[in-house]
Amino acid sequence: MKDTKNQPRMELLAPAGAVESFRAAVDAGADAVYLGLTDFNARLRAKNFTMKTLSYAVPYAHERNVKVYVTLNTLVKQMELERALHFLYQFEQIGVDALIAQDVGIISIAAATFPRLRLHASTQMSVHNSAGVETCRRLGIRRAVASRELTLEEIAKLCSAGTVEIEVFAHGALCYSLSGMCLASSFFGGSSGNRGRCTQVCRRAFDVLPKTQGAAPGYFFSPNDLSAIDMLPLLCAAGVRSIKIEGRMKGADYIRTAVAAYRMALDDPFRTNEAKELLRHDMGRRKTALFLNGVAQESIIDAKNPAGTGIYIGRIETVEDREMVVAAEEQGHAGDILRIQPQSGDEGITAGVVEASMQHLMLRLVLDKEVACRAGDAVYCVGRGGTGGREERFNVRPARYAELFPEARRTLRKSEPKAARDPNRDRRLFVKIDSPQWLPLLARPDVGGVMCGFDRNDMQRFAQDSLQRERLGRAAYIEPPPFVGETELGEWRRLIQTLCVGGQCGLVCQNLGHIALAQKAKRLRGDYLLWCTNRASQAAYASLGLTHFSYSLEDDSMNIRDCNSQNGMAYLFTHVPLFVSRMKPAVPPGSHLTDRLGRKTLTAEKHGLYYLIAEETVSLFHKRRKLEELGIGTFCVDLSFMDPDEKALNEILDCYANERKYPGSCLFNFKGGLK
Repeated sequence: MKDTKNQPRMELLAPAGAVESFRAAVDAGADAVYLGLTDFNARLRAKNFTMKTLSYAVPYAHERNVKVYVTLNTLVKQMELERALHFLYQFEQIGVDALIAQDVGIISIAAATFPRLRLHASTQMSVHNSAGVETCRRLGIRRAVASRELTLEEIAKLCSAGTVEIEVFAHGALCYSLSGMCLASSFFGGSSGNRGRCTQVCRRAFDVLPKTQGAAPGYFFSPNDLSAIDMLPLLCAAGVRSIKIEGRMKGADYIRTAVAAYRMALDDPFRTNEAKELLRHDMGRRKTALFLNGVAQESIIDAKNPAGTGIYIGRIETVEDREMVVAAEEQGHAGDILRIQPQSGDEGITAGVVEASMQHLMLRLVLDKEVACRAGDAVYCVGRGGTGGREERFNVRPARYAELFPEARRTLRKSEPKAARDPNRDRRLFVKIDSPQWLPLLARPDVGGVMCGFDRNDMQRFAQDSLQRERLGRAAYIEPPPFVGETELGEWRRLIQTLCVGGQCGLVCQNLGHIALAQKAKRLRGDYLLWCTNRASQAAYASLGLTHFSYSLEDDSMNIRDCNSQNGMAYLFTHVPLFVSRMKPAVPPGSHLTDRLGRKTLTAEKHGLYYLIAEETVSLFHKRRKLEELGIGTFCVDLSFMDPDEKALNEILDCYANERKYPGSCLFNFKGGLK
């Protein structure tokens, strides 16, 4: 642990999804507040801020010695880049203290064009080891928001790198999937969590197949809420620069309570128990320290209880128009803000209480609007006594700003990647595998490259099998897992050194940390978890040494057309990994599940990580010619999570050769569009 005598005090960073929450955070003692606008924001369902409101909020906060960080933490499509540039220009003029970003294209443009904007890497960038911190430094990032799933020891290793500040989530809701690796919301309807439209699939109820008599559905991927208030002195000693409270979707009551509690515990650790008593009323879920004390899997997933936040009121008995009767465990009051949580686990609905009366444990409520709910749905109180009142104006002189960046077009041209040198480049098919048992089946002329996503033990055996590597020749690429913990970093560094520097293999990167591990590897490609949805991102990855990138699995045909490149690889066949997690779900690997709409999924374990896989495959074989007309000639068939099977392989590659859709497959967002 670090000597903290000369270290700046640890910052308390609070969320704000609306002006009232912003005021609550400042008044309760936050050192900094993070917020988002109505676009390019990972919490688009919050009320959020306009640029005009931001121009008042920043001077208001600065007068009180509070910093303001703005989130532009979503993936940006090519056609949206110019608008995002105008936002960056306005942020710099208004004087925001930092920009929290996910898209490497936005980060590279901001670093080169708006040097007064301090850059923070969003947790969506999945920075989870010291190698990832190093790549952040190369991108010009000053602070990285660490993945929530790290242990205290791993956090200390990130801090010890010293070149980039580390910010850590300390309180609030947890995503089941590693941030920046979730495709569930996008796959089940095109509403991407990577673009701020998460529909909280992990909070839904699932049935185990085959359904058995009396078997109850479960919330198998629904974590409890994080609380690290007991760990604050240890986080400070580890070198953490900022602790962060989650909650831009939550009301001012929650913000006020959580910030006041953490302010109390930070200022006087002897009052931590008093602060914890305050947090009993934060209207969140049950609490977990997640992995801060080590990677143990107890008390994380709550499979039996609905996933709503707030004080549990009860379940609906009857509902008609704006009136409902609830079998209540808690009294309701006029002015309360309620969240009605469907039994399916789908997104809840918020409404205010106009009238409330209790008789014989039956609570009669009259709401301020009609809501789509039914008997059996759960009711939670997420705000007490009408605290969500009128939003007053900030009594300050606003920061002045011009709306349009005059150099936008020229800046976009400068951010373009260099044109490919060979317009007649040969087409090439890659096959991705996660088992070495596939290798004997892939010695065929129609396979131009093999991406080996083996676990560490299989990769060590592959490193020792020079004969197998010689057979593959320059077609061989290795791909480390998407999450490499700090304790495994050294071994993966040695494997990459042996196979990609000392040997003939190329390296496929699916995390920022992989890029730093590459060192002198000559052949570097980016996989789809290195999100690339605009041409500025293509150029940014090229500046980091990657010669090729992959189009996102969730991307659509229009955006692929807008940012097509001969250096891009398109996936034509895959079983989509909906979740990638360090948390063990409440069902064993190999479980077949279905949600209330009948969508089938499969749980799996690989690399010490836990996956939820869509059973319906994605196939774009019949769209290959359309992609080739755009100049895309490199494609991938992904056999991950499939048992090695020569017959299945022949059928898949036959569909590829004949541009025929794979039976029973879907297009993901290719035609329907990525929202």
